[in-house]
Amino acid sequence: MTKNKSRIAYYENTDFSDVMKKTKGRKVLPSVKRITINISDKIYKEANELDHYMSMGYQNVLKTAMTLGLTELYSQVASHNVAHK
Repeated sequence: MTKNKSRIAYYENTDFSDVMKKTKGRKVLPSVKRITINISDKIYKEANELDHYMSMGYQNVLKTAMTLGLTELYSQVASHNVAHK
């Protein structure tokens, strides 16, 4: 609880005007990496089917699938003691 109170006190008592002035009215966004991939008709149709269910757009469905797959791959690799070369 004291940690939470110190966070609240920090944001209550700190002047962020200098930080805001440094951006000069521009939004500071993380850099986005773009990739172009070719997908089969089957994957396209499956992504569209999931989009009808999830209502998030087929491209976002594909991004989510890649993220989940990458997370699973990372956990599989991390669970083995792999020697880095």
